[in-house]
Amino acid sequence: MEGFREEGARFANAAPKYVAHVSEDGERVESVETHLRQVAQLASTFAEDFGAASWAYAAGIAHDIGKFSPAFQRRILHDGPKVDHSTAGAAELSKYAAGMLSYCVAGHHGGLPNGGTVLDDGGTLLGRLNAAERNAIPDYSSYRSEITLSCPDAPRFSVIPSDNESGAFSTSFMTRMVFSCLVDADFLCTEAFMNNVGRQGVEGDSLEVLRDRMEEHFQSFYPPRTWVNGIRCSLLDDCLAASSQQPGVFSLTAPTGSGKTWGLLRFALNHACSQPKPMRRVVCAIPYTSIIEQNAQEYRKVLGAENVLEHHSSFDYGESDDPKDLGYRLRLAAENWDAPVVVTTNVQLFESLYASKTSRCRKLHNIANSVILLDEAQMIPVKYLKPCVKALSELVNNYGCSVVLCTATQPCLDGFFADEGHEVREIAANPAALAKTLSRVRYQSDGTVADDLLAQSLLGQHQALCIVNSRKQARALYDMLAEQNKDGVFHLTTMMHPLHRQEKITEIKALLDADQRCIVVATCLVEAGVDFDFPVVYRAISGVDSLVQAGGRCNREGKREKDDSIVHVFAPADDYVVPAEVEQRAAVAQSVMPSLLSVSDGYLEVEDAVPAYFNRLYKAKGERELDAKNIVPRMSQLDPRRAPRDGSPICVFPFSDIGNDFKLIEEGSFPLVIPCEENEGAIERARSGLLTRGDQRLLSRYTVSIYLNDLKALDEAGAIESLSASTYVLLDRQSYRDDVGLDIAREGGDALFC
Repeated sequence: MEGFREEGARFANAAPKYVAHVSEDGERVESVETHLRQVAQLASTFAEDFGAASWAYAAGIAHDIGKFSPAFQRRILHDGPKVDHSTAGAAELSKYAAGMLSYCVAGHHGGLPNGGTVLDDGGTLLGRLNAAERNAIPDYSSYRSEITLSCPDAPRFSVIPSDNESGAFSTSFMTRMVFSCLVDADFLCTEAFMNNVGRQGVEGDSLEVLRDRMEEHFQSFYPPRTWVNGIRCSLLDDCLAASSQQPGVFSLTAPTGSGKTWGLLRFALNHACSQPKPMRRVVCAIPYTSIIEQNAQEYRKVLGAENVLEHHSSFDYGESDDPKDLGYRLRLAAENWDAPVVVTTNVQLFESLYASKTSRCRKLHNIANSVILLDEAQMIPVKYLKPCVKALSELVNNYGCSVVLCTATQPCLDGFFADEGHEVREIAANPAALAKTLSRVRYQSDGTVADDLLAQSLLGQHQALCIVNSRKQARALYDMLAEQNKDGVFHLTTMMHPLHRQEKITEIKALLDADQRCIVVATCLVEAGVDFDFPVVYRAISGVDSLVQAGGRCNREGKREKDDSIVHVFAPADDYVVPAEVEQRAAVAQSVMPSLLSVSDGYLEVEDAVPAYFNRLYKAKGERELDAKNIVPRMSQLDPRRAPRDGSPICVFPFSDIGNDFKLIEEGSFPLVIPCEENEGAIERARSGLLTRGDQRLLSRYTVSIYLNDLKALDEAGAIESLSASTYVLLDRQSYRDDVGLDIAREGGDALFC
């Protein structure tokens, strides 16, 4: 392309007066006018479903008018210096009482900016508008010869009850959704021109076709062959019966092993297809990668691989750039969730809803008119509970979505959704009876138990699972057990990389199926998404929801008598450091325990404690801790003192700050790659700076996350090497063991603490 930027260059097609793009081979050019009209039309199409087509069109037609400047034309045709071409459209739209669109246009490359103050000199939206007013950006006035701007119609949205004074939160959310339409349209149109072909994305089947395919699969479930399968079929029937209701907020409260995975999908597909205006996709958000992989695999078998987008950091789409390759098309679909069924992480969903970066925001408009399934809903971090509920409520109110909260231990979220104007409708016909029927274990309080006594109790079992709150305690117990008899004794920890853990889990399941000796010590990583079936489970005191999840690993298939399937709940006698969050949940659980003791038999009625536990937990946290980063108030404030040039009010939102602050997984850990024969090539390419997307995904499967103090300990011991600013590789292979994973203790670190 550089050769065509010289004076006197000739393009294969006649160059327009104002050029927006030049193809990589330098043979083709696209006019600014053509690009603007294409983006405007596509963005408006995206926004039609939620009543913002006029806004999206206005953003699209204005977003690149800065490219009409002579300075930009020198940049694009003669390799001149970089030019600010996005402030121009933001400045023009601010004149048309469309101040919120100024955010979208100003941020269509770098991300949504902070609003700032009228005194700002740059960076923020108001700072950039100030620069435009001072004529501190290149002259773009020539746009008037080809493009006409006008004031768009105001978008239509309902203000949620808790926001009824200003409607500011709904306005900020709509701004982010229109921004999504703009940046996705801009990406797609630019990509189509550069490739000289339309995008070859996933051409999935309609939800109606997928529903019929799923219903055909379910025929093999009937008639049920066991009493457990009978209950699972009953739950499937409940999900079908409830699916014809109007969109809104639903809950599916069903115990572990009741068939929630298929029940959720049955509700979602039938619900989407039964609406007067059929919904467009199903988005299933899950907290654990292991469950995502498991569920996505099952869905692909029934619905077809081309219809299920599995989106998380470690999923390998392959390196092919052949549009005929499914992996290539899925990789493109992952950029904007353009697929019928999306199975992803809580992190991807919720962080995208508050993101400011273009890459994260592209998918947002495709969440509109979706059924959103939140599996293991109790895993929403408490300190982000209110922002998550607020965003979900907004999607239901104004974007045609339904939300399903699914868990074995439904947290008391009804009140939070009621504050936003939503009644939570239960899908299961009788969740209390379902829980009682499927109750397959007894919970027994063992009081305070020292490690040595706990180890002796475990050694007396043929098969047992012990779950504790601290990696240090898990390791200590494992060492005690292995010293006595290592045969059939396992240690599961996040100090093992994902593939190693999966190998161990597979080995454990085989021993359980063969009724061979199997004693497992683990942290809470096994509580969800790992289908263990032990005759007895030991669980260190934690939140009541965790106790119930642990109970789901005991007598899972109902093959043993309830009275012979015991979950021992104990308090560690030894002083182990655990995260403050775990400590608080354990304290709240202990506070409700006395009322749960059955006088007649001395067992704990743990399932009955769930409502009281969550109510007390939320009360203990306090109103402020349910939105620890003050997300909602910062996105809900009108500041009449800060107004655009026409004097109309504008919300001055800190979009960029919010995007940085809203992190479900707090930073502070560092990825450490464990070397092996399978990843040697990827590590070498990383050292050479030639790491591919496939390499990154491969290495993530061999990665352990460690904290800074452990990183320093390994570095001082010369045991690691830096691959990038934030990624390291283990050099001392003796520090990684088959039975315990990364053995930081031998280097003197303390990452064994949770």
